[in-house]
Amino acid sequence: MDSPSYSDYKFVGRVDHVKTFNTAIKSICFNDYAVLHISDEGLRITVEQGRSLQATLFMPPGAFTEFHVQDFQSFGLKLNDLSECLNLFGSADCSIRMMYKDQGECLYLILYPYDDEDVSTECAIKTMDCEEPIDHDMNLKGTDLNVIFARGPNLYKIFHELDKSAEEFEFITSPDSPYFKITTVGVLQAVFSVEVAKTSSMMMMFNCRQTVTARYKSQQIRLTNKAMQAATKVAIKTNSIGLLELHLVIQGEGQEEIFVQFYVIPLLNSVD
Repeated sequence: MDSPSYSDYKFVGRVDHVKTFNTAIKSICFNDYAVLHISDEGLRITVEQGRSLQATLFMPPGAFTEFHVQDFQSFGLKLNDLSECLNLFGSADCSIRMMYKDQGECLYLILYPYDDEDVSTECAIKTMDCEEPIDHDMNLKGTDLNVIFARGPNLYKIFHELDKSAEEFEFITSPDSPYFKITTVGVLQAVFSVEVAKTSSMMMMFNCRQTVTARYKSQQIRLTNKAMQAATKVAIKTNSIGLLELHLVIQGEGQEEIFVQFYVIPLLNSVD
């Protein structure tokens, strides 16, 4: 495929190193279908598990080497198809160009491996109309938020060491002790907990206005592990009803930043 004429496409984006983008895609690949939103603000890819878990990968224009978009574009696709295309050259470093013409057209990808300048691979991924995802962000705009910024590697270590057989995770965020506490409840009601003081070296910012205790399905929290493993820093936000946002920053080889957000709905009757 020749170099694109931007007037022929509603979206053209190029990324010099596919590795970070590929890592971010893998971290949200827990559902077959995803919704893509492309605007002047960047590229958003959203997946949902029922109505209780949502993940969004966000790439601002600065994460692209080239980024051109006309108007607002929205379409669905099979996320596994996108992931498979990104893995065609395995661990080899590639650049990638993405192109989209219009509603009903395919999303085109062209991968250029750096270790063989004579080779490129073209993929066409079918797109489809899709239902718009829930806008959880509107529920986390108030002044009653508890907000914690933590170093990614430290938080990943805590999550990784939690009881693998646990059915539920309980999160406590509070302006008073224990400040930030995660408790797991296992099959036999066995309890394991970790407390992190607001003065801990893993804390980058601590701003909790109220005590919020809420429980979540452990399986849903564990779906954040791949993104957590790659994150340099994580924002943890909860509101008074226990809606949890994990906002993770993944840094690319050129210091560009890609963001992955998870929204997790608390279990019924779990919020104090």
